[in-house]
Amino acid sequence: MELKNITPSTLAAVTTLLQPHCPDLSPTTLVKALKSYQATATTEANNAISKPMTRKEVAGLIGCSLQSINRYLNDGKLQRIVLSPKSVRIDAASVREFLSGAATQTAGQN
Repeated sequence: MELKNITPSTLAAVTTLLQPHCPDLSPTTLVKALKSYQATATTEANNAISKPMTRKEVAGLIGCSLQSINRYLNDGKLQRIVLSPKSVRIDAASVREFLSGAATQTAGQN
């Protein structure tokens, strides 16, 4: 989940919808909770990447197709570990680096 610029009217509407369930909720506490969740989710995702992964696992983690993973491998954006002629794994460090680079590029576009 990526926290983008949320307009004050959106924050007010969401807060109003959630207040029956969370009476102490304010727009400020909602933004703090979302930022905290985002930091925790990013840390947990990085910690989960510790061993070589299959193309399918990386595609699920990144949220793209197997064709895109193949393209990233061929372009050198992800590092391939060849186990046999038909068996490939992707280096965990290259996945972490790819994710942090993708997050930096996305943040730079906003």
